[in-house]
Amino acid sequence: ERVPMAAEYASTCYLPTSWCELPLIEKREVNHDSTVYAFGLPEGQSLNLPVCACILMRADGRGRKEGGGKDDWDGSDAVRPYTPISDNSMTGRFELLVKRYAGGAASEWLHGLPLGSKVGFKHIKFNIKAQYPFDGKQTFTLLCAGTGITPMYQALWKLLGTAGDDRQVTLLYGNKTPEDILMKEQLDTWAAASGGRLRIIHVVGNRPDEPPPAGWVSTPTYEAETGWIDEAKIRKYAHPPSADTLVFVCGLPPMYSNL
Repeated sequence: ERVPMAAEYASTCYLPTSWCELPLIEKREVNHDSTVYAFGLPEGQSLNLPVCACILMRADGRGRKEGGGKDDWDGSDAVRPYTPISDNSMTGRFELLVKRYAGGAASEWLHGLPLGSKVGFKHIKFNIKAQYPFDGKQTFTLLCAGTGITPMYQALWKLLGTAGDDRQVTLLYGNKTPEDILMKEQLDTWAAASGGRLRIIHVVGNRPDEPPPAGWVSTPTYEAETGWIDEAKIRKYAHPPSADTLVFVCGLPPMYSNL
């Protein structure tokens, strides 16, 4: 739907600060628990979301009672932040990559929606993070796990796709198994075309001391590690602390405590 002319906006984003319902127009399964969802915009319209920023999605009726079980809905709505994986050159639609979790209030609800369903979105000031071109920064370290790759993917679109930007980027990306790595083909393509600007370290494992799975070795586009993204790996691969480096983090709490 088209937003009201009098709507308020937090940024250049097409979405206003109030809820706007958009149609679900496509679903593409990525792996056993992750799906790309496309939502319709007016013809020729870009989401025009600043980098870095996210949007909010409303899962109608999926708010839970305090202290309740996974199906103890209280009639309220669940609201979740998501970072699109599509960049602003895409028009008429935008795309979200969402991992399903057992009992996930929003992720399971979204996966069950039929095409054509209307889903509420908005974009508020709190959704706007550090902004490209990240003035004064010369090196970047991106630490993430699972679908925490989506805000990193957004930043990589700009850092690697902007003419004249030659700054160095290191990505440490954690997943349970090699098969769980999301957006791997695009990450490989970017690394191969970056002339050494993008260094990718894939970290796979369910526990810190897990041995490498069969065939898990480094390739020309990434370095293969096992276990978790811990302090040792951050010290080994991240750009050293300085006034002109920037660190992005999106993952589980232990990742933050290791900083």
